[in-house]
Amino acid sequence: MNVFKAAHTNLVILLILQTVILIGCQQYEELTNDPPEITTFTIPNEVEYGETVELRARVFDPEDDPLTYAWEVTDGVLSGEAGPQVQWTAPELPSEEVVPPKTVTVYLYVRDGGEDDVHKMATITVFSKPYKIAQFFSSTYTLISKQVHGDPVEEMSTLRLTPTTFTREIQMDPDKPEAVGPGQTQFLTGSYRFVEPFDESSGTIHWFPTGSLNPDISTYTWDGRLFVIFYPETNTSYIYEK
Repeated sequence: MNVFKAAHTNLVILLILQTVILIGCQQYEELTNDPPEITTFTIPNEVEYGETVELRARVFDPEDDPLTYAWEVTDGVLSGEAGPQVQWTAPELPSEEVVPPKTVTVYLYVRDGGEDDVHKMATITVFSKPYKIAQFFSSTYTLISKQVHGDPVEEMSTLRLTPTTFTREIQMDPDKPEAVGPGQTQFLTGSYRFVEPFDESSGTIHWFPTGSLNPDISTYTWDGRLFVIFYPETNTSYIYEK
């Protein structure tokens, strides 16, 4: 009987020791587990309103543990399974179209089973292409040439562009006062809109003089110094210099 009790006691002690050793190993493993590392974080610097792009990351884990990913954005829509890469659609362009850019922040959290996660963040500039081009063109231009049906026409004028408005100032020719009316200077103001396709070098513009709902349609070319505007309806061209 004493032998049986001794064997039973030894067995209990052995089980307790195994449990302690197992718990100790688990705790040691948790203490010595190195966190994962986000080695690359590929996020575009800027995208257009409504554009869909891919967000990617590359993660290294020393113990090669299974990883869980969590992506978050302050605006727009994420799609696809949460993994090292997801798709993100930028917010839609507001109805007014010519709007300033906005900043969206992207967060990535990665965990390997430990208590702590690692994370990265980056920002994306979301832009309106019309506004971006209009900002590029915003300046004051001086007319250096005007032609109607290929014939040169004398005119002195200045064109001022902001991202949303234009002002055209025409100075009177002393020899031809009837060209602009009885005043010394004629002002033409309004808004303008780009029509696809367009870029920094060429495209189509709809000009809306103040009080008019019908646009004056022109094409343009731009080389960084000369801004050439052509109105096909009147066969009139203007060459402005920045």
